[in-house]
Amino acid sequence: MLWLQRPPWVKWSVTGLVVITAIWIEVAPDPSVMHPFATIDISPGDPIGALNTEEIRVPAGLLDPVIPGSHATGRIRAGEPVLASDTGEASSLVPSGWWVVAADLPPTARVGDPVQMILLDNGRAVAGIVASEPSDDPFGESKSGVAVEPEWAAEVAIAAASGRVAVLLGTG
Repeated sequence: MLWLQRPPWVKWSVTGLVVITAIWIEVAPDPSVMHPFATIDISPGDPIGALNTEEIRVPAGLLDPVIPGSHATGRIRAGEPVLASDTGEASSLVPSGWWVVAADLPPTARVGDPVQMILLDNGRAVAGIVASEPSDDPFGESKSGVAVEPEWAAEVAIAAASGRVAVLLGTG
């Protein structure tokens, strides 16, 4: 009486579900994208490109895409992902017409951070922007570059050279 038994609907349903899942896995969109990672240390102002980055597959939506042809606005160490917040136009580091003055900054200073340079001789506060970070070379120059407006550049440079300036670091 084999013909009187109920058909195996459950087995057929499970088989159909497995086939549909296999087809979905084969044709589903790729959940990952290629993103640039630094292969060498990239200094502020350097162009981001094939010479200093490598494309590595990361999950889609994890990192914001980087605009091709952009420049580093901060230091990017080898092996780190190139973040959209670390890139921009080459001219975005220092506003047009501003002067860069060497000054001692805290080690947490990053390019683009706002600073207030307090001149200790007269108490004047001069706004500036971190234009370069100190190098990691223990035998080299350890001062950072701070961009200031042209009318304050000479006064800030004199105060910085004589060690008569205090720097307040903001977060950008």
